[in-house]
Amino acid sequence: MSRKIAIILLVIIVLGLIAAILVYTYETKVKTGTMLGNHTVLILAADPSETRPGPGAVDMAFVVVVKNGTIANMTPIYPGALTHPNESAPTDIASMSGDDKLYLHDTLWWSDVNKDVKLAQETVEYNTNITTDSVVIVKPEAVDALINAIGPVYVPNQGYVNMTAIDFLREEQNNGNMTRGDAVESLAAAIKNASYSKAKRSKAFTAITDQYSKGNIIVIPPSLFYELLGDESLNWIF
Repeated sequence: MSRKIAIILLVIIVLGLIAAILVYTYETKVKTGTMLGNHTVLILAADPSETRPGPGAVDMAFVVVVKNGTIANMTPIYPGALTHPNESAPTDIASMSGDDKLYLHDTLWWSDVNKDVKLAQETVEYNTNITTDSVVIVKPEAVDALINAIGPVYVPNQGYVNMTAIDFLREEQNNGNMTRGDAVESLAAAIKNASYSKAKRSKAFTAITDQYSKGNIIVIPPSLFYELLGDESLNWIF
């Protein structure tokens, strides 16, 4: 794994944009730390402010394709109109909306995260024909913790991030005429630029692992997160 890939990983994983690194084929890893294989990961930005038993409402999603350690493609997925092929919406949602279809927005409703993830993957595949290998769920608390750890964070043409990540993204959309996908990518790039120093990368790493332990970053299957942290190719950071 190159230094560039490792830096990007530790800086932006909380936003989920580079989370596909987690789904390398570890069985094919060679002693140098290089990991081989082509993988696709679904990243779900969850908003816990919409109260439910599960992680939260799906506010935005991305599909990231990794080919032999290189990010080959990233596709924004807007959850509003995507429905599951056969699963019905939770009773509470259906009774309020009058629609019993399960939308991607509500696939993280249940307390069984494995069920949630499966429904989200099936919904994306049904609507886009994209099959994903794994899922990373990111909550706003994790993004805010990373920004606080490595700040100040400056987004070109938008200014410094001096509010929560959710509020900043909404500001970009409302006043900057940006799509949600473009807003997320701009914030991710700014976080990367704010943490080039070794000290900042170390703070980012600490924030990421802390937020993972608190459940604000969820990786399915979870073993991939710990395998990544143990990879020898990341030792140079410390």
